[in-house]
Order: sequence, then structure tokens, then C-alpha cells
Amino acid sequence: MTNDYHVFSGRIYKVGLIRYVDVPLDVSRVLGEGARHVPVEGEVAGAPLKTTLVSRGKGCYRLAIHGDIRKRLKVDAGTVMVLALRKSPKAQAEFRRMTTSLRRQIVRYITQVKRPATLERRVATLMRSLEKRGREHALKQAKPRKR
Repeated sequence: MTNDYHVFSGRIYKVGLIRYVDVPLDVSRVLGEGARHVPVEGEVAGAPLKTTLVSRGKGCYRLAIHGDIRKRLKVDAGTVMVLALRKSPKAQAEFRRMTTSLRRQIVRYITQVKRPATLERRVATLMRSLEKRGREHALKQAKPRKR
């Protein structure tokens, strides 16, 4: 992917037993038409998500929502979900170092927007901030302590 972060929201729908969210066309275009199954990592309302993007045909993809995520978040078909797909272990580690209440506040701040562009901008800013904090944390850990 050319951009490490893709934030979007979509309505959950059911195909057989599996729940899906359609991936927006602009994100699907970045992936191209060649791949059938694309493994992704991301976040749904603060909960980590590891799943697969599945081709819907004509260059479009949909994201499978596993039952454990759906049950933990208490969502089902018809609910709108906000998803952030990322490829940053540093940001993820820094986010997990935070307290639960701080993580919850951050998720609320990010998701309480009306426009998708605002949502994408907030997530991108958060990821940059978390990566920077992760680098600073690593530097502090690497410095030898004076006695």
C-alpha cells in the first residue's frame, strides 16, 4: 500500500455466516485487482483487528469481521463501524502502553466526527504522534543510566 493508514467507516452486512464491511473504492484501488485475499491489521473502536480483505470483483474488496470482535464490541449486521487499517508496530505498541481510560478517550475523540475526511485526518495525526512517542520511548530505553 502506498499509504500506511486507511480509515473508513462502513455498514456491516451478512453473507452466509460471515459479517463484512465494504472497503471504499479509493482504498481498493491502492490494492489493485490482482490479489484475492489481503491480510490486514487494524483497529475497530480500540479493539485490535487481524483479518483479511476479500475480493468482491471489479477491483473492490470487503473486510471480514470475525465473530469474536463482533461479540466483544456488541455489533452486528446493520451497524456502522469505523475501521483504521495500519502497518505500524511502533504506534500499536505505544497505544497499548497507555491506560485503558486514555485509549478510550482517544477513540472517542477520533470517532466523534461528522465528516470522513476529519476522521482520516485525526487518525493519521494520532498515528504520527504515537510513532514519535514510540521512537522517544526507545531512545530513553537505549540510553545508559548514570550512576
